[in-house]
Amino acid sequence: MRRLPPLQIAMSLLVAAVCGAALLLAVQPAVQSGRKGLYTVRTGHQPAPTSIEYYELITYLSAELHRQVPAGTRVAIVEDTQDLQLRLIEFAVLHGLVVVSERATVKVYLHKDPAAPHGMWLKTEQLASA
Repeated sequence: MRRLPPLQIAMSLLVAAVCGAALLLAVQPAVQSGRKGLYTVRTGHQPAPTSIEYYELITYLSAELHRQVPAGTRVAIVEDTQDLQLRLIEFAVLHGLVVVSERATVKVYLHKDPAAPHGMWLKTEQLASA
């Protein structure tokens, strides 16, 4: 039996290692999809309660913004939570409001209150005309 030179053995091991790493990287998305599929089957296709509560909150905020502020109004969105601030800006634009940082006529902010329907109220404050 013929012996392989050490360089050829090292190259073969390197090729085997690269192929193994590529195989692991290729299988990872399939494993994640399988886990998500099992979770979906186990939970009966129901979204998590937190996502339902969040959806109800943003639906409430959109409706309240539309109800409290007439279209065409210059508004300043004041909110510390970046996700909610971006949602409020998005809803303002969708409802025909002009979002500005200066010379606003209405300031829109959220007031946290445990007694509120979703833990917070949408508040608006008329500002002096600029």
